[in-house]
Amino acid sequence: MTIKMMLLSAVLAAGCSKKGSTCEDVYDHTLSLVPAEMQSKMEGKKEDALAKCEKLSPEARQCAMDASSMEDLMKCPRK
Repeated sequence: MTIKMMLLSAVLAAGCSKKGSTCEDVYDHTLSLVPAEMQSKMEGKKEDALAKCEKLSPEARQCAMDASSMEDLMKCPRK
């Protein structure tokens, strides 16, 4: 196997193993965007939030992960 083929194989393998964001990731990121005084309220509803997240499309999850503010997050699809 040539060096080029080995490098290509390594790049493809790395790209294929990349997974989408988990609901835990989405929850943690969303929590980081919420004002500190509201974070404790959200932590008590984590299981509900994770259940709702499981129903979201991959695009909606990615939108949430890409959000850098609550305003951005509010623009994400809900399904």
